[in-house]
Amino acid sequence: MLFSKTLTLAIAGAQGILAAPAFTNGTGTVDRSNLTVALVRKPPPNWPLPLTNYDYTGITFNISECVDTGIELIREAKAQGANLIAFPELWFPGFPKGLGSEFNFTQDYLPSYIDNTIVVGDEQWNRLISAIAEAGIYTILNFVEREDDFIYISQSLVDARGKILHHRRKLRPNGNERDIFSDGTLDGLKILETEYGRWGMLACWEHFWPSMTFNMWVQREHVHLAAFPYLTTNDDETASGAWEKDVVNQGVTSTYAIVSGAYTLVPSIGSSFIFDPTGERVAYMSADVSLEEFPMLYYSFDTSRFNSSATYDVNGQTSWAILSQIVDGFPDYVPKVEGEFVKHKNVSVELLQTGEYVMPSS
Repeated sequence: MLFSKTLTLAIAGAQGILAAPAFTNGTGTVDRSNLTVALVRKPPPNWPLPLTNYDYTGITFNISECVDTGIELIREAKAQGANLIAFPELWFPGFPKGLGSEFNFTQDYLPSYIDNTIVVGDEQWNRLISAIAEAGIYTILNFVEREDDFIYISQSLVDARGKILHHRRKLRPNGNERDIFSDGTLDGLKILETEYGRWGMLACWEHFWPSMTFNMWVQREHVHLAAFPYLTTNDDETASGAWEKDVVNQGVTSTYAIVSGAYTLVPSIGSSFIFDPTGERVAYMSADVSLEEFPMLYYSFDTSRFNSSATYDVNGQTSWAILSQIVDGFPDYVPKVEGEFVKHKNVSVELLQTGEYVMPSS
């Protein structure tokens, strides 16, 4: 494995393994005793810096340039020996931070932003898939997806041959996100079998809500990809709120690691980190570290002892019996009605592109 100054690597112990199983995946031999992951922390081009700057003045969105940079990172990660690269939430073409701020993103920039989204199967998508297959590296793509009259917060797990193993959309975008992004569907909450064990993924604050996490925990993950858009340090006084700080989101992703028993990987622009199945933080790079000099956080661990035959546990804390117990214990005085919040919500792109759209919550 080739290391350079762009590589910060923490290696998990071999735990006494003398010979780990290896097998062929069509692109070469897979050594399950060593999965090296690369978490992207560099911003896409044409995205405001520093992290808490919401002013897009003078910035022009360009999805082609963004894909160019993404391909460069894919190739760099592979050259450094990584088997997996994971991008932050909405990295293509960039998270639309400051939606509810005074900078009028929805009127001044949202139409162009939508013009620079990705349609699965379009030219930019195919460029990424071709680059992934050429490099021979697992990739987690996090991007703004457009389909017909809607845009989504989407994630795709692509294997080292360029095959799409799983494609999902954020079930219920958070806060102001839900004013422009449409809801995903429940069928995206599933775990996929890979050559390195069982993998799953969620986006950002989906990790706080049982409607997203519980059904994932039930399925016995080994590796979880927790994409966040950007995270600053806890002492950053320019942050708008605790949700932008890494300490808050380390708390919820550490909990996710403990309950799921999965290595939990958190790529974000700025601070990126990894928790092992006990909830211990085993790799971290602060937002204070140069994003250009250190564009990715690397970490290696052993996957050879993952038991892929165990896909659920009827006697576990995350099981049908526990879910039933939660329902049985639901407070009697609270009405058992659906309400409006959980209903599937779609937002028309045609409306968003008028340049006259006003955020309902602003």
